[in-house]
Amino acid sequence: MRDIAAQKRELRDRMKAIRSRVSTASRKEQSLAASRLAENEVLSPLRLSRGGRLNVFCYMSFRDEPETMPLIHTCLKHGDRVLVPKVNEGRKLTLHEMKAIDELTPGVWGILEPGDDMPLWPAARYEEIDIIIVPGLAYDRYGGRIGYGGGYYDRFIEQVSVAGKNGTISPIKASLALMEQIVPERVPMEEHDFRLDMLFTASGMIYMKGSSEGIYGNGIRTSPDTF
Repeated sequence: MRDIAAQKRELRDRMKAIRSRVSTASRKEQSLAASRLAENEVLSPLRLSRGGRLNVFCYMSFRDEPETMPLIHTCLKHGDRVLVPKVNEGRKLTLHEMKAIDELTPGVWGILEPGDDMPLWPAARYEEIDIIIVPGLAYDRYGGRIGYGGGYYDRFIEQVSVAGKNGTISPIKASLALMEQIVPERVPMEEHDFRLDMLFTASGMIYMKGSSEGIYGNGIRTSPDTF
């Protein structure tokens, strides 16, 4: 049997090709529908349950990724703190609070990222994050996700987990996903890989089978299920 690393490489190559074939119009349409669903089904109820604005971490989409800008605009409109990542030396992400889109500049690989004057969100405050939106290439219905192989988000989620060990509520881990990115088989996972709690898609919410029910004690849903 092939090792997990080989399985991951094969799946990455296959999903890059699949995603590249999704038309621009379909990607935009799916991204907008998924963002609206995220607002109506999760973000709005979460604001009510937590008494106001949220702390939302969201990556900046690039090329043929599902577009995150509609979701970011919605969060800014509702007064949420929007935290966006910047790639730094040592292959680590730093988080910065964004108040307007024009604060961003092209960074590594041309991806929009925080400018030098955007305030840093320190690791000591990671426990205050309510929801984390991460990128990915493929997803399954059990929380499995495969990224691009750099490990940036695995390390970031580990930092968040360490910050939250004082008993605070863990942030929801989610992704915007094109329907073409959801695979019927289980995504190959290693011990250091984290699992998602939910996916936002144009066809409905996917609450992960086997996710901790503690996530759903936030006014979102009482038990995990799928649509």
